[in-house]
Amino acid sequence: MADRITKAEQYERTRRALLDAARELFAEQGYANTSTEEIVSRARSKVTRGAVYYHFRDKAGLFEAVYNEEQQNFLQFIAGRVQDADAERDLWQRLVVTTCYAFVERAADPHTQRILHIDGPAVLGRTTATKTGPGLKLARQMFEALVSVGLLKPLSLDPLISLLWALFFEAGVYIANAADTAAAQKDMLATMLEILDGLRVEPRADMTEEAGI
Repeated sequence: MADRITKAEQYERTRRALLDAARELFAEQGYANTSTEEIVSRARSKVTRGAVYYHFRDKAGLFEAVYNEEQQNFLQFIAGRVQDADAERDLWQRLVVTTCYAFVERAADPHTQRILHIDGPAVLGRTTATKTGPGLKLARQMFEALVSVGLLKPLSLDPLISLLWALFFEAGVYIANAADTAAAQKDMLATMLEILDGLRVEPRADMTEEAGI
């Protein structure tokens, strides 16, 4: 006898099925070329078109949910690379350089390109697409750590993080729309590192000792 599932479990299963199907289709053929009927068909035979509007308002709402998940996966990828970075490297190398390398690597992924940096600005609007609470939180943690050991010039963090977040987003758009992805990655990485290096100052010996570096 099959186990009974609760309404809450059924709700989550249906929502998950729609999100997974939509991500695949949006990545494969783009937002404009994907219909709600296709999403429902790929999701599961028992999922109806009405489920899209029950769970997500409309196709744009479903795309926004897919976008947010893709953005979260992107950030987790970068955070994982930073966490795995060689502890012997200095803090700037571990945080800034590792983040830049991880960013341009993930930005070349076709699914990420289509959802985050091609369709994202077009569907959600550029202002909405560039705003992400988790991303700004991650950036703030990184730069607060650099400030704590004297590696960052004395600048106000709020405008700095806002500008740098926009820089990273536009870097992703540039790579996603480039005819030669590999060349775009290489050029963008060099440019990002050069810009960010201008924010760096040499740490004082006493501060680095206190931080255990």
